[in-house]
Amino acid sequence: MLRPILERRSVRRFTKRAVPENLLRIIARAGQRAPTSCGTQFYSFIEIRDARKRRAIISLLGRNQTLESAPVWVFICCDVARPLTMFKALKLDCHLGEVTGLLHSVVDASLSAQNMVTAAENLGLGSVFTIYHWKALREISRLLKLPNRTLPLLLLCIGYPDERPPLRPRWDLDLVLHKNEYASPTKKAILSNYRRANRTLVQMKYFRPDIQSLDENWQRKFATEEMALREKKLRMELQRRGFLPKRI
Repeated sequence: MLRPILERRSVRRFTKRAVPENLLRIIARAGQRAPTSCGTQFYSFIEIRDARKRRAIISLLGRNQTLESAPVWVFICCDVARPLTMFKALKLDCHLGEVTGLLHSVVDASLSAQNMVTAAENLGLGSVFTIYHWKALREISRLLKLPNRTLPLLLLCIGYPDERPPLRPRWDLDLVLHKNEYASPTKKAILSNYRRANRTLVQMKYFRPDIQSLDENWQRKFATEEMALREKKLRMELQRRGFLPKRI
């Protein structure tokens, strides 16, 4: 029962074999069975199979082997709009502020997303989460016709695997599992974990040719100047979509 969780790996290369609609519905139903705040279900799933819409999204995000090979895309969205409509229809005196709605919906959507990938594993499918679309949130939201108080949190790619990558390293469990209170790891322990993980990833040939190590990879992905600009853009878009106050 634990194999699909303990042995799960992200798949970025898929065969051309189509995923039957009934399997996708099972995966979506598994997502719905995840825990949810007060039974409210602050999420929505948007399946993308339409070729023209896929091309439009790729044109926004750039050519990407993972997206182009995956037969099924599912945007997993934070959705505060539907609960608010329900509250209004029931004439309830309920309020969901921007930050409260963001936290509730991120938790609900993330829990449902994990259920979906576990279900996909059980059905013999592979999957990977992507956040490529974060750089074009406004444009993607328009393409998906998302109302205010909704947000495309994750893009889940699903298909039949065309690869079986090795399990990627993780932190030592003792640095993650704390007893009764948080215990800050020592610099020695952190660096020891880093060296072990980096050595394993190099042996796996995990990095692209111009990247030689995990620290180089992080430097490329989280460069200060670029991340500051991205942070500003994300904050502005979250405010536009009703997930952050206009003034903080």
